[in-house]
Amino acid sequence: MSDNPLFQESEYDPATMPTSTLSSMKAVWYKRPWFLITAVIVVVVVASVISDLPHPLSNAQDVQSQRDSVKGINVELRACDYALNEAENFYREAYKGPVPSDHAKIIKNYLIQDVNTCSGASGQSDLLVSSIQVVPTAAGKHVEQMQYYAATWVTVDAYHVLLDIQTFMKTPHDRRNLTDLAYYEGQLRKNRGLARAQIDDASRILGAKIPYPKLPVLTPLPGT
Repeated sequence: MSDNPLFQESEYDPATMPTSTLSSMKAVWYKRPWFLITAVIVVVVVASVISDLPHPLSNAQDVQSQRDSVKGINVELRACDYALNEAENFYREAYKGPVPSDHAKIIKNYLIQDVNTCSGASGQSDLLVSSIQVVPTAAGKHVEQMQYYAATWVTVDAYHVLLDIQTFMKTPHDRRNLTDLAYYEGQLRKNRGLARAQIDDASRILGAKIPYPKLPVLTPLPGT
């Protein structure tokens, strides 16, 4: 270092610098770009999570939701209800006496369609249980249980009644078949009652009337 005082370097001492100079040299931490970007992301994520949280339904909203669910279920029940009614009319007709061969062929074709309509292969069970999402409130749990009984009514009980009617058209004096037919007729009545009882429970919880599933009252078939 030179001994000439004109060329001597002074040491950098922040303590000797004015406060205003230090402030201008240092960026305030909460104004840094990385912090601002992170803060914005956190706010957006939190807002999104809060908006996605389930909000409790009012009683009026719950009533409407459960009514809408039953309405959707009833729409899906129509096809099998029609098929079962048609097949039972064929049975009564054949029970009275022999059916002309040309008419028997027509009945046979219709029964094939009827059986398929109420079978699990038709997708009825999926439509009744999977595609109609019931809101699982206290009342909704009873509607969900009704949904299960309605699906059983279609894809188990009605399906087997239709199969037995098909068999009856071929072998009307098969006692085993008639016994099986009587059993599944009883199951239709049983599951209808269980489904309606679940709706009674839902209505009681809500203090409002929820419609019943459209599962028809069936008159016992002759010979069963």
